[in-house]
Amino acid sequence: MTLLTTAIDAGRRWWDRRRRPTGAVPASPSRRAMLTGGGALLLGAGVTGATTGYYAGTGSPPTGEATSDVRKLGATGDGRTDDTEALQRAIDAVKDTGGVVYLPPGVYLTRGLRLYSRVHLRGAGGDTTTLKLHKGANKAILESDRFSELTGTDKNAGIGHFSVRDLTLDGNKDENPDGGYGIRVYGYGYELSEVIIFNCRQDGLYSEWSASAALPSPSHQMEARLTAVRSHDNEGDGLNFNGPHDSMFVNCVSFENSGVGFRMAGQSHGSQMINCHGWGIRQAVAFHLAALSIGCVNCYADINGGVGVRIFRHGCRWVGGFVLGANHTGHRREIGVQFVPGPAANEPSGCVIDTKISNCATAAIDFGADSGQSSIRAQLTQPGVHINGRYVDGSGAGWIGSPHPTSRVDVVEGVADAGKNYVVSPAFELRSQDVPGAPGPDSVRVFARTVGGNTQLCAQFPNGVVRVLAAE
Repeated sequence: MTLLTTAIDAGRRWWDRRRRPTGAVPASPSRRAMLTGGGALLLGAGVTGATTGYYAGTGSPPTGEATSDVRKLGATGDGRTDDTEALQRAIDAVKDTGGVVYLPPGVYLTRGLRLYSRVHLRGAGGDTTTLKLHKGANKAILESDRFSELTGTDKNAGIGHFSVRDLTLDGNKDENPDGGYGIRVYGYGYELSEVIIFNCRQDGLYSEWSASAALPSPSHQMEARLTAVRSHDNEGDGLNFNGPHDSMFVNCVSFENSGVGFRMAGQSHGSQMINCHGWGIRQAVAFHLAALSIGCVNCYADINGGVGVRIFRHGCRWVGGFVLGANHTGHRREIGVQFVPGPAANEPSGCVIDTKISNCATAAIDFGADSGQSSIRAQLTQPGVHINGRYVDGSGAGWIGSPHPTSRVDVVEGVADAGKNYVVSPAFELRSQDVPGAPGPDSVRVFARTVGGNTQLCAQFPNGVVRVLAAE
């Protein structure tokens, strides 16, 4: 007897007792009965599918008037039939009221589907429900309503309050040579959870929205929320995210894409990434921070050639986590953290790096475009490249380029050449002042003063004597 049958029987027995004639003493259901009987019945009517038995065990869709089962509207999910029309009928059935579109286990071929606000696609799990791009479709598997009209306009329009969960998007790139995305969105306030996106001719995910903070009503927030999204083996970027701003990424993975793993650009400013992982020899860059104030906490850039974390804009942060190279000797320079010129003057600046960096063949840090006021603290393990047991000169550097004088830099631990690149002392500035009181015993005070309009750098000893070290 299955758990579901037991739960149903328990519920019926409880209901029968409730229907006894007047005067009979009804049996009070125990808390355990409510949890195992009533709880299981409620689970069957849920819409989130959080328990394995709900999808895999029963194969039943959520219930309710605002639920659309694609099989009941003609979709086959056999991996051979073009299910586009049936799938779109299921979406259109709830687009006016909002609701859930359920896709039972299967492979559903489609030439592209249009998404609307408050429509929630639910699969039976990433390993059991797949939307696969039909041969020759050369477009996005899922695309938000009016995407082509809105992209590039910076309008606070588009769709919102929708979600996609528990399914796989297969871009079928071998049979779509001219194009194809997993999902393209111009919208806000949406959620992707436990979604696998792979094998696309272009980006796995492309998302865009406005810089505006004025949201169409009704609205609770502008953010997108991506949880446990996995994007890999796409010919473009894994996740090309250009908004909405202030979004959240948790436990996402992007690997072995031909472009960038996580591209945070456009109007994605203020977005936060937690426990995300970018890796693979095909990816030129694991994390590309090209929007203002992107925050990465406990993220992992695992590279085999290329760049782990590339920073373009002001205020970006990479705190904790790990940047790991492979002492790769391929055609690309292998760099852990790289500062590159941003679109505005004096970018990037005001950034925070506090992490561990290891085994980057070229250098752990490239300060080339550091524009100042940043704090960079890193522990290095940089043994350099060894071929046939011999160290390759110039490899495994602590850094290349020079940090800006106003940046605070503290880089420690082993590098290939022990005579170089151990520590860059923090930059500091002494402002001129009156001669201070004498320092304590066994101390020297260094200060600046102005004499005759010229600034002097001075040392003062315990007996009060002042010596001029340097002057204009």
